[in-house]
Amino acid sequence: MSPNGMRVQRWDTFGSRTVPERRLARAAGVAWVVLLPMVLLAPRLEAQPTLPWHGYLQARYTEDYRNVSSFRIRRAKLWLANKAPIEGNWFYKIQAIFREKNAGGFTLQDVYAEYRYRSLRVKVGQMVPDFSLQRSQPDYAIPLVERAAAINNLIPSAESDARDIGVQLTFQTGNARWHSSIGMFNGNGANTLENEDRKFLITHRTTYSLLLGEGVNGHIGYSLAYRKTDGLAFRKIYGNNTSFSGDDFRGGVEMRLRTRTWEVQGEYIQAELEGERAWAYYVLADYRLTPNNQLVLSLDKYSDLNAARDDRPWYIVGVNHYFAGDKAKIMLDTRVQFAHRDTRYQTTIQFQLMFH
Repeated sequence: MSPNGMRVQRWDTFGSRTVPERRLARAAGVAWVVLLPMVLLAPRLEAQPTLPWHGYLQARYTEDYRNVSSFRIRRAKLWLANKAPIEGNWFYKIQAIFREKNAGGFTLQDVYAEYRYRSLRVKVGQMVPDFSLQRSQPDYAIPLVERAAAINNLIPSAESDARDIGVQLTFQTGNARWHSSIGMFNGNGANTLENEDRKFLITHRTTYSLLLGEGVNGHIGYSLAYRKTDGLAFRKIYGNNTSFSGDDFRGGVEMRLRTRTWEVQGEYIQAELEGERAWAYYVLADYRLTPNNQLVLSLDKYSDLNAARDDRPWYIVGVNHYFAGDKAKIMLDTRVQFAHRDTRYQTTIQFQLMFH
């Protein structure tokens, strides 16, 4: 028991839940659970002449001027997404990712069915819960080589590849001015077939679009999430070998302004964990110097509950060059942190190629 009453457990292994050999079987099971009802309920199958596949590759070189100097495959994604080959407004998405931490293999990310009726959409399956702005933006469209620390560390599913299994209802007006969603998820992460603690993660997000005239538009919004857990590992907040038990509240606010040549967005997210708080924010601005060249500036701050990590902000400057529209780009990302004991630098050069 910690001084503030929070139950903290220490562990060195995670039992059978995370045995690598079981991931493929679990992923296949998730796919069947989601897609089989679509087939059983379909009154008539329809022909689909082409396979609607998409994908992209990100390869990079990283130098931190201390320990790391290497080439990496940051990610390679492949996905199928289209109207389902059945009667009615059914849609689907199946996505897998290859990256170095997957030990050279593909891992299932998204597998869900979606039904659309006028302004309503219902998703069932494994997906990214609707929480925060930058998490809803695809990797290939973000002008920096990584998402902000607020997103990578504090969204509800940050520990599990940003995905979870459940159902989500979304309402969006025809002109897209209002967007609101509510979701219920297992809260145990991606590629698991059961709710291990019999408790659920509840998420909610609402945004309102702004039309400011003179070609300027944007939006404001907020996100909320809650779950009560009997023991989940929050390594990105507490560090390794720590599990958390108790009430987990997450909340965030977001804003975005953009024109054809420039964009500014920012978010603040916090996690309330039995009286302790981790929080983060970022501000990002980009400007198209020419149709093919982009300048990016960002401030990225994260304050966690791990005393071993430095909480000073990172200052980031990026330059991007686009080829063939946005089908390919080279990104130069340089960041600096004025830490307590030294100054840390990191430079990344990344090449991105779209497959579709």
